Amino acid sequence: MKNKKIKIYLALTVLAAIFVAIGKFVITGNTIPGLLIGIGAGLFGLSLAQIIVIAIAEKNPEYKRKASIEEKDERNIAINNNAKAKGFDAMGYILTILMLIFVFLNADLSIILLLVFAYLLVYGVFIFYLYKYSKEM
Repeated sequence: MKNKKIKIYLALTVLAAIFVAIGKFVITGNTIPGLLIGIGAGLFGLSLAQIIVIAIAEKNPEYKRKASIEEKDERNIAINNNAKAKGFDAMGYILTILMLIFVFLNADLSIILLLVFAYLLVYGVFIFYLYKYSKEM
């Protein structure tokens, strides 16, 4: 199974390099090349990191065992959930401030509406899961 995962991440790494190359050398313009380079660079870093983690885990079974235990540890799960909650709270304030800045800068209405949509979508997902978990727990 690990070999299959490495093959998938290698394919993603190659795809990422192709995105970067297309963005840099093939497509001209302002927006699309930057988007391709950004997506390619992010995908490249993610894939390469996963390949390294899988390779280390294969060579060191003790590391793999400890990582598995830490991943399932209730304390670590609680810490992770609390960090996500604080990040979510901060994101609400940051998006609000960003929307106000764009309004005061007379930014294009489509940009402001995209931010408003993202803000409402995030809080819609929050309300959905709040309702769902309140029924389950």
